Amino acid sequence: MRRRHGAPPAVRPRALASGGLPPVLLAALLLGPPGCGDDSTTADAGPDDAGADADADADADADAGPDEATADDGGPEDAVEQVDETPLPVTVVAGRDLLPAADPKLEGFDGWPLAFDVEPAGRTGLACRVTLTRLAGTLAVLDGTLEAASCTATWDGRDADGGRVAPGALTATADILAEADGEPLASADAELEVVRLGIDRVQLLPGPVGKRVDLLWPEMGGIEDGWWLSSRDAAPWNLDRDAAEPVAAADLEAADGTPRPLPAPWDDLRSPPLDGASADGSEQDTFNLPTAWSAGSLVEATASLSSDVAGVPGGGAPTATEVRVRAPEGTRLVGEGPFVPGGTATVRTETSPIRTVQRTELTLVWRFESRRPHGPWVPIPGAVTTVHRLYGVVGPATFVEVGVPHLAWVDVIDRVAGWVAGTTADPAAVAGQIVEGVYHTLGLRYDTVRGASAYSDYPDGWDDGVFYAGAFERRDHGSTINCSDAAGIVGAYANMVGIDMRYHILTHAWRDGFDLNYIQPIGFTEFDETPFLFGGGSFSYHAVAGPPDGSIYDATLALDGDGTPTAPPHTFLLAAGLPPDDYLFDLSSDWAGVRIRYDETVVLQ
Repeated sequence: MRRRHGAPPAVRPRALASGGLPPVLLAALLLGPPGCGDDSTTADAGPDDAGADADADADADADAGPDEATADDGGPEDAVEQVDETPLPVTVVAGRDLLPAADPKLEGFDGWPLAFDVEPAGRTGLACRVTLTRLAGTLAVLDGTLEAASCTATWDGRDADGGRVAPGALTATADILAEADGEPLASADAELEVVRLGIDRVQLLPGPVGKRVDLLWPEMGGIEDGWWLSSRDAAPWNLDRDAAEPVAAADLEAADGTPRPLPAPWDDLRSPPLDGASADGSEQDTFNLPTAWSAGSLVEATASLSSDVAGVPGGGAPTATEVRVRAPEGTRLVGEGPFVPGGTATVRTETSPIRTVQRTELTLVWRFESRRPHGPWVPIPGAVTTVHRLYGVVGPATFVEVGVPHLAWVDVIDRVAGWVAGTTADPAAVAGQIVEGVYHTLGLRYDTVRGASAYSDYPDGWDDGVFYAGAFERRDHGSTINCSDAAGIVGAYANMVGIDMRYHILTHAWRDGFDLNYIQPIGFTEFDETPFLFGGGSFSYHAVAGPPDGSIYDATLALDGDGTPTAPPHTFLLAAGLPPDDYLFDLSSDWAGVRIRYDETVVLQ
């Protein structure tokens, strides 16, 4: 017989009686020595026979190999290892990045992501369910998705009836089921809270470089010269209940809890928004006004934070979780950004949003994130998006006179920004674009009958020029102008966008008037050396505009710039920064006798 193990076979010991003696010896002691007349079989057995029997038993035990051992022998082949077949328990816990707080009323909210970590312990076919409850009862039951050791579900923030759930604490319970609709194998709770996150005011101020500029509306609801000033330090964006609304209404919500629409940029260039219930007739509750900035300015936006809900001021404030503001794209936080109702968060643009003279919109997408104590910050779905119209200008208004109306007019700033269209912030180049815009786009025409002014005057002499800007913007006297009007328009527009521009008067040194070369007056399509209807070909005087460097800007007429301005053919040339000698040579054959006098800023009326 071939042994399966290298160890010698176990020798089976002789069986012992309860007293520990061999059976034969025990019997001999009990019966004594064999006597005469005893017929017991045991007594008849001789000692040789007994020894033979014992030897046979021993030999039989010795010959028995391990493969022949009985179950009682306890051989190695018959040993059975006991295996505990009790399955490991399934476990579930709230995910480390579970979002603890959210505001389902935020714009763009696309659901509250709920995530729990699951250890299936080798089980398959499991399912998960997430139930949202409050003390009042069940809010929602969600069929979750179980995959990659995670149970996830998305809640829309509404109860079983489809209504928005009010701010406050709630519990999310994840159940891991043996199968869909089966018995729960494991459960875990997570404490959450619905909050209200909003912004009710945005202030825009300059960052480390730059300057915000005062803006002026020339009218109020059609009232001529009803000036309305938006000062450079006034908050241009506000969200609030109207005085006519019920008291339950809040800055973020109407009385029925509907989120209040955010104000779009105000686009009336002549008048601010009006509200007859306010002290000055302008809208004071909800508005979004444009602002103007020196080109290249950084912008700091300070948002006032609110958790007001209908009927419960501050009722949506976070209580059990931390919430903070995330800087909108293209900005960075100035200081910390905790969301504290009634507090503020300030961000600064990383680059200037108005690098040139232009009209643009700055869109700030204010997002939020929350965390449980010592947990990671988790983004909250949705955002508050505020849109702000910005005008880039060369700088603050440069009129000699100060205050209303010698400021940047909204309609003029908008017009010049459209002409320049973000191409430059250089004062000379911007002034040139103003000349081009006035000459080509305003629909103006030179008065070739009398050459009379329509919107300008010199009540006390050449050094006291007045430009009636409001009347001109309304075209109270039509679209026919003369040189003083053109100089007033160019000068006023330039000063409003921050360019130091003056008007100058051209007269002959020893005669009344001076002769003209070929010119193309504003509103005309051909060159003429005698443009007046009566056949005249001279100016008694001529008004132009120019900065301190003496260069000439003139929107009254185009010159013949081919070097021979006294004869055809003609090369169209607008005076947009021409040196004085070049301008006079192209304008008049009497150029040597023409003098450029006075250096004044028009007064606006």
